[in-house]
Amino acid sequence: MTMTSVCPLGRARERAFRLYAPGFDAGQPRKVGTKRARRAASAGVARSGHRQLPLPHTTDRVLEAWGPDRATCLSEALLALVEIFAEVPDRATADVLALGAPADGAQDVLVSLLEEVIDVVDALGVVPVRFHLAEAEDGSLAGDMEVVPTSDVELVGPVPKGVSYHALEIAASDGGWRCRVLVDV
Repeated sequence: MTMTSVCPLGRARERAFRLYAPGFDAGQPRKVGTKRARRAASAGVARSGHRQLPLPHTTDRVLEAWGPDRATCLSEALLALVEIFAEVPDRATADVLALGAPADGAQDVLVSLLEEVIDVVDALGVVPVRFHLAEAEDGSLAGDMEVVPTSDVELVGPVPKGVSYHALEIAASDGGWRCRVLVDV
């Protein structure tokens, strides 16, 4: 029996896309991630973390992040964004910049925060190394980011150019929050 692919990418790219970006098919359970993350998820523990997934034949990256609450999940997504292009030093910083997003929809908040980090790197020549976010009663997010000069970090790739709404996901699940976003590098 032969199967035909309905994906415009073709069978090989469709398999690769599912391998590198699982979960884009709505409703499909994901069995990927680190052993610790899978154990925590199966035990119902909402830990925080993030990872990057390259897509085949492109420089785009899929970022996934999770946390026990929305603010932690978004902080992890921001850290994953920075790790695309820089090795984050583990040292004290003296410079802090404000970071926030209005009480729009969850997807708009995620995109707004990611684009703000990209703009800070481009405009000010600094790289965020830590993020602190808190959710207000009206649903907006406010906080700050600790930054270091670009010269103090090891650049490992190009700074992302933008964030896509294509296949963007953010939702409460399993006692925590998860998000997934496609970043144009």
